[in-house]
Amino acid sequence: MDKLIIFNFILILIIVGIVILLKRYVKSSKFQDIVLFIVSLLTVICHYSSILYHYLLDGSQMNFLRSNPNLLLPIYPCNVVMWLALVYGCLKNKESKFASFVGDYIFWFGIISALVGMFVNIDFINNPTFKDYDVTKGIIAHAIMLLNVVLLPLFGRVKIKLEKNIVHILISVVMMYVIGVYCNLVFETLVSAKMAYNVNSMFILHSPFDGVEFLTYPIISVIAIVFYLVLFAILELFIYKKGERFYNRIMNKFKKKENLE
Repeated sequence: MDKLIIFNFILILIIVGIVILLKRYVKSSKFQDIVLFIVSLLTVICHYSSILYHYLLDGSQMNFLRSNPNLLLPIYPCNVVMWLALVYGCLKNKESKFASFVGDYIFWFGIISALVGMFVNIDFINNPTFKDYDVTKGIIAHAIMLLNVVLLPLFGRVKIKLEKNIVHILISVVMMYVIGVYCNLVFETLVSAKMAYNVNSMFILHSPFDGVEFLTYPIISVIAIVFYLVLFAILELFIYKKGERFYNRIMNKFKKKENLE
């Protein structure tokens, strides 16, 4: 684990260096959009590079695909983040409500997914070596995704407003549940119920952690909603002045309704 931590801190230092350079030299929205698209595309390319690697190595790419269902369907939150980041990178109008939702999803769920994928990488834990291409590639792919995630607030694409943010979180939670149910049904229908159980998309069928069987998707999602609600409330205390915070906005709405009545 020490090797994994050191490796990840080196990757984070590289990310910090890239962020500093981009903040200094990339000013226009046009070039920011190009950077976001390139980084999101690099994440996808890195994620799927194992297919080419195994094809060139010994022609075992199909066996590798069968044993890695996350290459076939977005079974984990990080897979959804990766694809939505690419969608966001392709959007022309990044000021739309849809873009705002996607940006919030990418950042708030992506930063946790990326850090977990780097520091609690299951593949590395099961096979603690950087000589395995798939293991090292998986960590680097999450690091590139982390870069994509932190660029959003750097470029001013993520804004704190509790009401909007929490609605986006609620939609995201429902969306991930739907995706998880769909993925599990696909594997159950096309392969077997055992395969679906092993895939356990979005951790709906059982807990990803031994000894805490209750920690399935519904519980995880409630914890996430409460966590983000508290986080957004705290952030508003620092970002907004007195009289402009979420509770002030809510009170003003009630006052407006009372006046209309």
